[in-house]
Amino acid sequence: MTYRVRWKPTQRVQRIGWSVLGVVLGIAVATALGLWGQAARNTDLGDAAARITDFNADRNAAAVPPIRFKDDAKSSGIAMRHGPAKRHRRLCEDTGSGLAWADFDGDGDYDLYVVNYCLGSSDDVPGEAQSRLFRNDNSRFTDVTAQAGVSNADGRGMGASWADHDDDGCPDLYVTNVAGPNRLYRNRGDGTFVDVAVDAKVSESAWSTGACWGDYDRDGNLDLYVCCYIDYDTRGLPDNAASYTLNREQVAVPVALNPSSFDPLPNRLYRSLGDGSFEDVAAKLGVEDKEGRSFSATFVDFDGDGWLDLYVANDVSPNCLFRNFLGTPAANDPDRGLTAFTDISPITGTADSRGSMGLSVAETGTMTGSADGLPDLFYTNWLAQGDALYQSVGMPGGHVEYRDRARTVRIAEESLRMVGWGCGFVDLDLDGRQDLLIANGSTIEQPSDHTLLIPQSMFVYWNDGTTFRNLAKEAGDSTAAAWCARGLAIADYDNDGMADAAISVNRGHPILLHNETHVANHSLKVRLRGPSAACYGAKIELVVGGERQFRWWGADVSYLSGHAPETIFGLRERTSADSLRVVWADGRVSVISRIPVGEFVADWYRTSQTPAVNTSP
Repeated sequence: MTYRVRWKPTQRVQRIGWSVLGVVLGIAVATALGLWGQAARNTDLGDAAARITDFNADRNAAAVPPIRFKDDAKSSGIAMRHGPAKRHRRLCEDTGSGLAWADFDGDGDYDLYVVNYCLGSSDDVPGEAQSRLFRNDNSRFTDVTAQAGVSNADGRGMGASWADHDDDGCPDLYVTNVAGPNRLYRNRGDGTFVDVAVDAKVSESAWSTGACWGDYDRDGNLDLYVCCYIDYDTRGLPDNAASYTLNREQVAVPVALNPSSFDPLPNRLYRSLGDGSFEDVAAKLGVEDKEGRSFSATFVDFDGDGWLDLYVANDVSPNCLFRNFLGTPAANDPDRGLTAFTDISPITGTADSRGSMGLSVAETGTMTGSADGLPDLFYTNWLAQGDALYQSVGMPGGHVEYRDRARTVRIAEESLRMVGWGCGFVDLDLDGRQDLLIANGSTIEQPSDHTLLIPQSMFVYWNDGTTFRNLAKEAGDSTAAAWCARGLAIADYDNDGMADAAISVNRGHPILLHNETHVANHSLKVRLRGPSAACYGAKIELVVGGERQFRWWGADVSYLSGHAPETIFGLRERTSADSLRVVWADGRVSVISRIPVGEFVADWYRTSQTPAVNTSP
């Protein structure tokens, strides 16, 4: 005889089962809503803007300045195409690449290096399998890659960063790659470069992304921090192995596009030995951030103690704020057991675990009435997460905490629809307020064609004094158009006193946005002359009509990119600034009074300076 036993769960087991089911359903619903929101944008599925609060509706449109941009890339000679012809549905292809400005030949105008992602195979576009260096000759660009020797040949390029690491007066170029090796091109000063990465011991072969420079130990030598992303081992993964599905359209997203499917990699802190070589001290000093999937990092003095701290922006991993304790007595006390850096992000409110990409630094406290002269943090995030603006808040005992004011300045809701990448604070109309440019581009595939990503328009945020207004649609056809944008780098490439911007496009052509805004305001462009270790991280304070403006040299790092090494201050209708104060990264202070519009070079080597004559165009 056969017996059938029917098991009846107890009430406790039933409760546990329903709880587990509720958690699973909650996660599934949240994921589906985020991906559904992405699918609804810029497709035939509907108008995504219909579900986002329009904060611009109650504003006085008449008060908005006529900010205008025109894409001059093609007409000025910047011509190339990013990436292989065929998209292989791999994360490494979709995340890059960047671009960076520098005056490599010393002729007074800024040249542009554009990073390319190349496979070194038949999938590459013929003649395009290299990064490019475009020399600027009076706003006309010439491709000098071959003679300069900086092609990063067959490199799966990610980012670029310029710095005169050997202080010979010529900016050198560091290029990061997915599968290595990274390259350090030393500028010979005659228009050519030589790759010294191996000899310098900075030829990392793991997937590297952003890089930043700064003399963290104040020994007079410029150090290098390199972000590493994930251990991208896709062997054995079929192209269609899905990690999650966009249910509304039944679009399977491959595992190879999900960064959470792979282990993070530790970052590198290369300490300069002063002889052209470096040693990796990241683990020793506690800044390898081995659980972070890092995209961007910046050296800047966040707490005003005179020593460069380090902030790292991570994808699907908590961001990290490492405070530099080398300048404190506790750092020399063996009983305290402190490393040079300590991660204080949990106690400062900056351990944000959203998917962060681009990173910028500025003093934005004037918008909320909380300016303190300390740097605030802005970073772009992934879809349905919203971009972040963390403003510093002074606490008892001299400690600093951070509060996300993105909603307060009205950039949070609109960015929920976007995937943000390169970014930069810049005064577009020279009214004395820092505006904000952001490059957007989705990593979600188009439902109708999985070989293409969904393009998105950029943000051109104008600062009205208390909030940001997105003027991308009004600023021109190029800013209103949708792109798969990635890197963004700012420079006044034509020396007209107005800030322009270059944008890299994933599997597209670079964009060169010429600022054609017509205003009666004046500008002052400040450059620093001195040892690189003293310049990077230097705090620049300009007083105009009793109002203070701040910049931090080399700290606004964007995404895989580099802005030109100058700061552009808007003076409004004034023809001179009251004073300029530079706190160099080594502690030296320079103060100059009554500086006329145009250009001014703050010189570390001179104990006193007299403002130059007006050099404006």
